[in-house]
Amino acid sequence: EGGVDTFTELRESSVATMGMDKEKEMSEIPLLKAQTPEAADLKIHEKHIDVVCAELQSDLTKGLSAAEAERRFLEDGPNELEQPPRISLFMLFIIQLNSVIMYLLMAAVVASAAIRATGDDRDKFISYVDSIAITIIVLINATIAAVTENNANDALAALSSLQTPESTVIRDGQEIQIKSREMVVGDVVKLGTGDVVPADVRCIKADDFRVNEMLLTGEPEDVAKSTKVKLRIPGHPEKLTADNMAFSSCQVKSGSAMGLVVATAMKTRVGAIAVMLNDDGNNEVAEGPVDVETGKPAPKKKKTTGFCGLPDTKAGWSPLQVNLEALAVKLGYMAIGVCMIVFIVGFAMNTKDPESPETPSWLFMVLVAVTLTVAAIPEGLPLCVTISLSAGCSSMGGQNVLMR
Repeated sequence: EGGVDTFTELRESSVATMGMDKEKEMSEIPLLKAQTPEAADLKIHEKHIDVVCAELQSDLTKGLSAAEAERRFLEDGPNELEQPPRISLFMLFIIQLNSVIMYLLMAAVVASAAIRATGDDRDKFISYVDSIAITIIVLINATIAAVTENNANDALAALSSLQTPESTVIRDGQEIQIKSREMVVGDVVKLGTGDVVPADVRCIKADDFRVNEMLLTGEPEDVAKSTKVKLRIPGHPEKLTADNMAFSSCQVKSGSAMGLVVATAMKTRVGAIAVMLNDDGNNEVAEGPVDVETGKPAPKKKKTTGFCGLPDTKAGWSPLQVNLEALAVKLGYMAIGVCMIVFIVGFAMNTKDPESPETPSWLFMVLVAVTLTVAAIPEGLPLCVTISLSAGCSSMGGQNVLMR
């Protein structure tokens, strides 16, 4: 009997030791996975949730401690989008005048006024109608464009307003309510129907969880989320938004979920949009936020200043604006070329002013060449384009058109 008892004790001790070794081995798996080269090449939605948790030094059940959360908040800053200093409406008006076609129109104003000032009717107001008309067109175009761009600058404020003011997180094993701006990477957050996702999160649990990602993808349909990890298939296009991720500022349409915060503030997907809107033209190199999925920083972008130190907004120009600028440059070269050819040919033929034969030939040909140049510049083009685009945008906005 003593031998049997001894054998039993040895067996139980051996099983217990093996169990402890197995538990220790399992506890080290996330750390080992995180250290392998293969895991380092994976995006955050392709890694096992335990690996992600280990990398962020968090706990899936207890969350962060209050002290650790405070330390990360002081290190990373608040969970909110950065907003650059707003450009005044007057400065936007001045910027609209900083284009080639505007330079041509203003040169046409001066040339037209100079021509009329040399004529016999230089004391009459009607002689300067052309110059006044072109000036009014330039001012109206610049005003409309400045007001339109000023309204467009509200886009960043609109993005910020999409974030929910408070969120439910787990810290020290307890559910608490905090301001969304105080959320940090590694927090475990609870999401339910009607909530707005406060940061980019990796799903830990998902129960019929659906999110509207129209802000990011333009698709109005709700997207079902899960906790499954789907690896990339070579040769197949990757989805814009992963199925096991919920992104900042997207609204929860149904179900509930628990998520691990992996990115906050300007490092979120919506933060990348804010970076593009934040291009204020300062003369400095700006580095985009770190891509939370690849862990690599966004490409650096060189910002420049425009004429006379004005903010350069050409970096964000649309193809239409680029083509209009190219058209203005071509018109300018053509106008100058025609002006020189007419002047040279007329001066070579000693052409005289039929109404004033005593006027020197070179002065008459200068007036003729400048007049042709002014006529060649389409002073109504900027105004027509600006009004057409503004009217089109207002019409689409009134019909709730979605732009993808």
